[in-house]
Amino acid sequence: MRQRHARRFEPDDLLSFKLVSEMVLSPDGRWVAYVLEEIDPEADTYVSNLWLIPAGGGEPRQITFGSDTNESPRFSPDASRIAFLSDRGGGAAQLHVIRVDGGEARRLTDLESGAGLPAWSPDGSALVFSAPVASGAPPGAPRVVTRALYKSDGEGFVLDRPTHLFIISAEGGEARQITQGDANESNPAWSPDGRLIAFSRTRTGPRDAHRSDLWVIEPSGGGLRQVTRSCPLATMPSWSPDSRTIAFYSPREDGGSRRHVWIVGAGGEADPRMITSEDTEVAEFPLGKMMPPAWSADGRELAVVLATESTSEVALVSVEERTIRKAISDDRQITQISAAPGAGTIAFLWSTMRLCGLLGSARWDGSGSQLLINVNAEWGEDRAWPEVSLREFRGASGMKNVGLLMLPPGHEGGPVPLLVNVHGGPHAYVEFGFTYRPYWYVLVSRGWAVLSLNPVGSGGYGKEFADRLRGRWGERDLPEHLAAIDELVAEGTVDADRVAIAGKSYGGFMAAWAIGKTKRFRAAVSSAPVANLESHFGTSDTGYYVDPHDMRAEPFDKRERYRKLSPVTWAGEATTPTLILCGEEDHRCPIGQSEELFAALVRSGKAPVEFIRFPGGDHHLAENGKPSHRVFYNRRLVAWVEAHCAKERAPERA
Repeated sequence: MRQRHARRFEPDDLLSFKLVSEMVLSPDGRWVAYVLEEIDPEADTYVSNLWLIPAGGGEPRQITFGSDTNESPRFSPDASRIAFLSDRGGGAAQLHVIRVDGGEARRLTDLESGAGLPAWSPDGSALVFSAPVASGAPPGAPRVVTRALYKSDGEGFVLDRPTHLFIISAEGGEARQITQGDANESNPAWSPDGRLIAFSRTRTGPRDAHRSDLWVIEPSGGGLRQVTRSCPLATMPSWSPDSRTIAFYSPREDGGSRRHVWIVGAGGEADPRMITSEDTEVAEFPLGKMMPPAWSADGRELAVVLATESTSEVALVSVEERTIRKAISDDRQITQISAAPGAGTIAFLWSTMRLCGLLGSARWDGSGSQLLINVNAEWGEDRAWPEVSLREFRGASGMKNVGLLMLPPGHEGGPVPLLVNVHGGPHAYVEFGFTYRPYWYVLVSRGWAVLSLNPVGSGGYGKEFADRLRGRWGERDLPEHLAAIDELVAEGTVDADRVAIAGKSYGGFMAAWAIGKTKRFRAAVSSAPVANLESHFGTSDTGYYVDPHDMRAEPFDKRERYRKLSPVTWAGEATTPTLILCGEEDHRCPIGQSEELFAALVRSGKAPVEFIRFPGGDHHLAENGKPSHRVFYNRRLVAWVEAHCAKERAPERA
């Protein structure tokens, strides 16, 4: 049915969109605490506050107020208090505690660099958390770099401030540091019997500081013991109810991004055991908070979020049999869960194919699933919502090729312009819902179609599907996109002469690759791209270990492969008008990558090119950068593709 008098989407709409950025279920299963993130346009910043809502349904209640950032809530074992992080008063975020039944929050820490995620002791008397510890070097002093991992996107230079574990009384007092050294410790988890704390600890070698293992330590600071050694990136430890086993996440291969579920004995005497198959991976989303595996009350199952083709589901993994029971599995993407095993309850955040950040609850087995709150219900009224579906395309390789297809509201046939949007990773998948890419909604409400595929190489379709792209970036997935375009053109849905391509990160790589390999696109937008694999290897915070994995070789062993698969190698062939967007503080795909692409296209001189740099922006500026920058980003992208895909222009085809 055609939507009448519907409001078109505009880039400024993201300023009034609210996001439930994280949530946690109380141990007794009665309450869900969630973080409501809003934008203050005048201050050009974000405001986050804590809210409570009954897990069985009811009216929400705000428990923190003001223009600060209040986040990372964690219930005490008796569910009477919530520990959280807040930057109230200015400076770095500090640990606070507030009672569930109301009252003022008490500040527990006063650390120069702030505090990290807290975890309660089983008796509720203390909390453990990680926090940066400054090296003591004077500001502006020369920085001595001794290992490859010395910077991190969103954080900057990190070699001079390792993170260590601290314990503090829930009543306040001095925080006591219990770990030392050059490693970084994070994700602390107290064992149910209170005897040990498990945590993730990075290695300290010059080549492998990106790798992490699980360790345990006594609350006194004694008994430090390494538990895992063979997993490349052991994170998110979670104790079994009997305190004998630890579940955690890790990829199987160094440099791999597909995480699996593992278990290991707390003593570390035996090797860890992977209890999900290589074709099954833990889901991870840029706007979702990954939570540790949640044990069932009897210790027989783990509740996790798994990526399943184009969606994600709550799954119950049998610890012994390694079988999977689907609990919540349909056409949505679950982005975070929190469990109260004793109460048999799960809370979860999810995204539909239109909207992200909905909060719900269900019983342990997924039954009784219900929506608790949609904080954007009013915001979404009378919108020009797209016609959206998951569609399977024939593809060029013969393998399954599913895409999220958006058509204009009330679309009744007839060719429309098309934006092909390529996801990042490359072993990720298309994320559902506003506000990941507001420009999709703006374009669709102006009569465009948007297609975002999960082509070969994407996550969620098994190991073989993901691995087929390794060493073949662009070569195997560009044909899949072109075949999908041809199918939409052949059926009369898309105007063959008005097709644009856009993408960020690996999607930025693909946009830059495509313009050098085909004349099919009238316009291109390359955001935070990988443009030169040789230089990305040495300048990205992850390039030195991720690129060899994805290229199946070190650059000094297969240099020609790195050059052949670099978009700058083919930029001299590009005739497509190209917009380049990048944050100046991006350490994942450093701005030098965009500079190389821009210089090559300008020097070639075969098409218009524009380069926009965002001061202070990191790799995720499009999702959570400065609000005014995000509006500018979306507005400029829409203007670029509209201007270069106007009806009166006739493109060059090849």
